[in-house]
Amino acid sequence: MKRILFISLAVVLALSVGLVGCTEPPEPTIVIGASRPLTGWMAVIGDGAFRPIYETYVAELNKVGGISVGGTKFEVELDIRDDKSDVDEMVSNTEDLIDDIADGKVHFLFGPGSTAFLEAQAPICSEAHVVQMTAEGGATTLIPELDEYDYSFINLSFSDWYQLPILAKMLADEGATTAYVAWINDAHGLEYLGAAAESFGAEGISIVGNYSLVAPPGVVDPAPVILAANATGADVFCCFAYPDQNMPVTGAAIGMAYNPNAFVMGPTANFGWYAPAFDWAVNGVTCFATANEKTSDEMEDLYDLIEIEYEYGFGFLDWWGFPCYWAAMEMWQKCAEEVGSVDGDGNYVIDQDDYRDYLCDNKFTTVFGETWYVDGHDLTWPVPDGTGALMNYECHTGEIGQWQDNTVEIVGYDGIEGDFPNYVVTANFTYPKAAWVETPPE
Repeated sequence: MKRILFISLAVVLALSVGLVGCTEPPEPTIVIGASRPLTGWMAVIGDGAFRPIYETYVAELNKVGGISVGGTKFEVELDIRDDKSDVDEMVSNTEDLIDDIADGKVHFLFGPGSTAFLEAQAPICSEAHVVQMTAEGGATTLIPELDEYDYSFINLSFSDWYQLPILAKMLADEGATTAYVAWINDAHGLEYLGAAAESFGAEGISIVGNYSLVAPPGVVDPAPVILAANATGADVFCCFAYPDQNMPVTGAAIGMAYNPNAFVMGPTANFGWYAPAFDWAVNGVTCFATANEKTSDEMEDLYDLIEIEYEYGFGFLDWWGFPCYWAAMEMWQKCAEEVGSVDGDGNYVIDQDDYRDYLCDNKFTTVFGETWYVDGHDLTWPVPDGTGALMNYECHTGEIGQWQDNTVEIVGYDGIEGDFPNYVVTANFTYPKAAWVETPPE
């Protein structure tokens, strides 16, 4: 029998609540607030990345009555506000949520849906002394500012934390010497382009060309991208962009029979819906991934919970973000239990400074195993006072994924376990990649 997923809850204490007149008092709640891309161009990422995790985690908590604090059981509510994939709307939502945190109507703030939005929210949270618990989004360009934006907690793996250093070693081990990079002209693309230049260069892989892709809502013509990349004869093609760019670029590569030795998509290929969109002709495509169902019993339980029990299905699986987001929820829950308290009126209260300090000063048991935050500048733990923090990459069980036999396997280079003790490889890296051949599941 599988192990039951690990939401740790305190023992329920029986409470008798007297009725006043004919009106029952409201049920005590803990409220998580977030500005999220429920509509607009980023919705396809938000819906397939953090949304299945926060919806499932909160539902699992409330199935057993919620969170117990000081003898009171609190159900958890979600206050998700649509930013319509617009950064100004996200800023407005964030300011409103922070006001509600000050008034006690909301207790916790989770992050928005991309690197650029994360970076725009960080200074707001720092000024307000409200913890920003992030999900999607990297922080390569944000790391130098984490001394200032000291309420930001970054949970996802990203370009140089520690994806491209691993990918570069893998490709160099296979004999790759040249790469072509297409990138979206925003914070995400600039982050990955810079990290690729550094990591690939350190392994002797030259970037022989790059192509700037227009950010949404602009329309991408993918043919020039493929023609330019093909003309260089590069061993490796990377497209560091979002689905609005990566999907047409993949389709053009298939249609134009462009099949380099490595074809890297990030993000987009990390989602289950990527492969069926191309009639499963994507075996050999490389993506970023921290775990899959084979990594551990805990990961198998997590993916089964999302795919089967909550009926999101294969298309909603995310092999990059799901483990990171679930681990963040587990750390959040521990803080909610240990740092929060109950006021004289029976309401849940939490001090944001105490919450931040607890995250910085402790190690947690999560789906990854032992998990903790480090200062991105010097990798120390506990996190120094006055510094934002990153989930330590040593906690990750993977960095690089590859589509093989219609699923994403965790792949790596020889000796990876020695460098990253928590890394679990579930299949060998295929290089050169497979041909663009339709192989639908039986």
